[in-house]
Amino acid sequence: MNRTDFFNLIQPLTPKLYRAGFCLMPDDLQVEQLVIDAFNGYLIREKKNILNSKELNQISKKDLQVQRRIHFKGILKNLAEIGVRRSLQLAHQMSLSEPQDFKPFFKLDPRVRLSLCLRYDFQFTTNEIEDITGMTRYEVIEKLHNGRYLLLHDVNQGALV
Repeated sequence: MNRTDFFNLIQPLTPKLYRAGFCLMPDDLQVEQLVIDAFNGYLIREKKNILNSKELNQISKKDLQVQRRIHFKGILKNLAEIGVRRSLQLAHQMSLSEPQDFKPFFKLDPRVRLSLCLRYDFQFTTNEIEDITGMTRYEVIEKLHNGRYLLLHDVNQGALV
């Protein structure tokens, strides 16, 4: 597969990558840089596999969807690794630009936000989230449970006030 074919394969995934990045960092410029870095990291790591794969016009629609999903998960894995680290480093700066509409969500730990996003926005299973984030199954379940609890608690507290 040549570079143009690969970019055409990945192009529909771009909005999803930005959504996942925004879950980690609510700053448009930081998200854009994060997606670029995750994508470039994936290209460097998987260059040989990408170039040795079949051309797009030789792939069935079903195989195309499978390949797109594999590449999406690979890029998300890089995005999670880089994004969580950056989010923790830039937490103080980002608190100034935090969206007011989603304040309870952005108060959560970046790993919790990412887990919730992957589970409920992208419909990934616990095993897939475990692969993408590098957390253990127990940690993923804990992050999802605690995140839901804290969000519901904040929403209920806001309703009472």
